[in-house]
Amino acid sequence: MDKAQIRHIAELAELSLSSEEEEHLATEIGAILTYVAELEALDTTNVPPTTHAIRAAALEQSLRPDEVRPGLSHDDALAQAPKVLRDGFSVPSFVE
Repeated sequence: MDKAQIRHIAELAELSLSSEEEEHLATEIGAILTYVAELEALDTTNVPPTTHAIRAAALEQSLRPDEVRPGLSHDDALAQAPKVLRDGFSVPSFVE
């Protein structure tokens, strides 16, 4: 990709680029397009389509069972609160 193409794309996106930025982007986007061309050249005839980058078995096991477990008691939960009001946490008002 050359600087003229970069300049045209920048104009379409209403971006102002310095000459150094144009040069940098031309190099970077050129490298990306070269890599995409390499990927397009790969034979994927026998590769089944996928919806995720990880195995389906890993997706099925990603959540733990939903089980009731003991938590803090009411008094323990309020013990470290900076301010308690009527047996609950006191927080600053943010709605008038």
